[in-house]
Amino acid sequence: MSGPYQAKDFSYLLGRLQGINDSVLKMHFTLYQGYVKNTNALEDALAEMRERGEDRTIAYGALKRRFGWEYDGMVLHELYFENLGGRKGLFSKSVLYQKIVQDFGSFENWKKDFLATGMIRGIGWVILYQDPTSGILHNVWINEHNVNHLAGGKPLLVMDVWEHAYITEYGLNRGGYIDAFYSNINWDVVQRRLSP
Repeated sequence: MSGPYQAKDFSYLLGRLQGINDSVLKMHFTLYQGYVKNTNALEDALAEMRERGEDRTIAYGALKRRFGWEYDGMVLHELYFENLGGRKGLFSKSVLYQKIVQDFGSFENWKKDFLATGMIRGIGWVILYQDPTSGILHNVWINEHNVNHLAGGKPLLVMDVWEHAYITEYGLNRGGYIDAFYSNINWDVVQRRLSP
């Protein structure tokens, strides 16, 4: 049995991002493809263990826990790459812009908080989430791929702040990378993710 997940092709981003080098993107694509491969391998291994009646073993439990890490790493990278490639800011009359203003007081308040969240020490992700119950937007720090997510929350904007996303190009200047990321947001994609 082969896994159901296929790596998406994000090569259309090459040569289109300002401040994010193509060689860094290619390395990042390879890393993402590893998450897809590992997610599929874990799906297969877990299915085989269930068939052999090994679903109550320590090894099975360890693989189950690892599955969340690999799967979330795969999905978060897909969301990250998909929300890159834009060249224009968010239109102030758009539904998303108005929702950000409603929930953060102003677009500048949201942006300041999103960028500050990206500067938290450590590895992780910054995600603009929409609460599934109230619809309220939150900027959230995700420490590991599978830790700190808002249960049921809908990711609207995803920024990778693991070192592999920037250190080759920016060294320890994470702020420079965050500025480059921000200038490349595809707001049309982010807006489509917003629930009415």
